[in-house]
Amino acid sequence: MKLSQMVMPELFIPPEWDREFAQIAVDSRDVQPGDVFIARRGLKSHGEEHIAAAIEQGAVAVLAEGELGFRCEQSPHFPAVPVFFSSDIAACLTVWLHRRYASVADMKLVAVTGTNGKSSVTQYMAQLAGFCAVPCGVLGTLGNGVWPDLQTSRNTTADLSVILRNLQSMQERGVNTAALEVSSHGLTQQRVAGLNFCVAVLTNLTQDHLDYHGSMADYFAAKRQLFVGHDIQAALINIDDDYGRRLAADTAINTDVMTYGASDQASVRYSAVKMQARGMQAWLDTPWGSGLLVLPLIGEFNLANATAAIAALALQGFDFVQLLQAAQKLEPVAGRMELYVKDNAPLAVVDFAHTPDALLNVLQALKPWNKKITAVFGCGGDRDRSKRPLMAQVAAAHADIVWLTDDNPRSEDPQQIFADALNTENTSDFYCEHDRSRAIAQALDMTAADGIVVIAGKGHENYQEVQGVKLPYSDAAVLSQLGYRKAGQLLSGDEHAE
Repeated sequence: MKLSQMVMPELFIPPEWDREFAQIAVDSRDVQPGDVFIARRGLKSHGEEHIAAAIEQGAVAVLAEGELGFRCEQSPHFPAVPVFFSSDIAACLTVWLHRRYASVADMKLVAVTGTNGKSSVTQYMAQLAGFCAVPCGVLGTLGNGVWPDLQTSRNTTADLSVILRNLQSMQERGVNTAALEVSSHGLTQQRVAGLNFCVAVLTNLTQDHLDYHGSMADYFAAKRQLFVGHDIQAALINIDDDYGRRLAADTAINTDVMTYGASDQASVRYSAVKMQARGMQAWLDTPWGSGLLVLPLIGEFNLANATAAIAALALQGFDFVQLLQAAQKLEPVAGRMELYVKDNAPLAVVDFAHTPDALLNVLQALKPWNKKITAVFGCGGDRDRSKRPLMAQVAAAHADIVWLTDDNPRSEDPQQIFADALNTENTSDFYCEHDRSRAIAQALDMTAADGIVVIAGKGHENYQEVQGVKLPYSDAAVLSQLGYRKAGQLLSGDEHAE
C-alpha cells in the first residue's frame, strides 16, 4: 500500500514524497525496513525523539504529531525519508490503521475483559478451538500468536497498530478466529477502537488498577465501554459477580446478552461440582444442550473460565458435544494454578494472583483438598497501596502459615511495601523474607509433606523488577532447582503426589 492510499483525504501527500510501505509501527523498537513510523505525543515524551532511531532501523516515512509541516531526513537505507507533521495524527490514526489492515474486519474476534481470568478464558478458547480443528489466535498477557506458538507481548492489550498487524499475520496463515484480552487501560486508551467482536466477555470485576482509574466506579465504567461503545454481536457476562449482574441488566447494551456462572439465573450454568484428585467435574446446562464437563484443572474459578470459553465458542457455532469432549484435554495456563510436585514433599501451586480477590480465589479453590495451606505472597511496588493490607487479610484468614516476600518492588522501598501489607490485624505471626527464592525454599521446608504451598503474585513472569531493572527470576525455576516438576510432566505410571 502507498502512504497516500492510507492517509488521504485527511492528509495530503505530494506524489514525489509518496512511499510504498509494509507495516505501521508506533514504537521505534518495532520498526522493520520498509515500515512507516508514527511519532505521537505521549504522557511523558514525544515520539519525535525516536524518529532518528526509526529511520536508522529502516522506516521509509514518518508521520509525526505536531504543527503542520514537512522535513526530509537522511537514511542509511534510502536516499531520503519524508517526515510529515500534522496536528490530526492522533485523531486520524484509528481510521488509517483500519484502512491499512482492512481485511482484519472479516475475522471472528472475541474480546475478554475482567480483573481476573482474561488469560485463562482466551487460552482455553484457543485450546478448545484447536482441538476442534479450528486454529485460533491469542493476543494477551502471556503472548501473541496462533496457539500454542505465542511470542512475548509487552502489554495485556497492545496498541491498536500491534493488534491489527498480529491479526493480519494470523489471517495470512489461514487463521480466521482470535481471542483478545482487553484490559481497562486498553479500553480507556482506545487500543481496540474500530474492532468488531462477535462475542464480548466479562469475567468479573474486583479491586485492581485503582492507581490508574481512581475508583471502582471509574474502573467499572472503563470495562463497560466494551459492551456499550463497541460493535459486538453478543455479550457473555458472569453473573456470579456483582458488577456482572449490574452489567447484564444494563439497557444500554444493544445486543443479545447471555450470562454464565453457578447462578440459577445463568443462561449457561454449571452445577454439581465435584473436586477430584486430578481435576474436577460439573454438570453444564446451556442453550446448546447439557452434559458432564470434566476438566483436568483445579479451582472452581477455572471451571467458570472454561465455561466462558465453551460458551464463547458455542455462540460462534462450534458443536457443544465436541467442545465438552475437547475440554477433557485442557492444559492449565502458564502461571495460573500450575501444580508442581516432588516425592515426600508438599505440593506447590504457582499462581499469578496479585489482587485480594485473586488470592482469595486461589486459597478457596484449594480448600476442598483438606490440606494445610502455606501462602507465599508479595505486593507490587508503585501500584495501589490500599490492596496490600487486604491481601494480607486474605492470606491470614485462609492460609495456615503465611510468608510475606517481595513481588516486583519496582522503585519502592520493599520495607515500606511490607509495612503497608502488615498494617492490619492478624499478621503478627507472618514470616517475612525479602529474598523471594529463600522465602519459597523456607516455606516448603517448613510445610508438612501432606500440605500445599501456594506461591502467589508472579505466575508466568520470568523477571523481578527492582529499582527499574528487570532481573532474571522465575518461581518455576526456583521450584525446579529445589527438585520439583510440573504435575503434567509425571512419568508414565507415576501417581499424583496428592
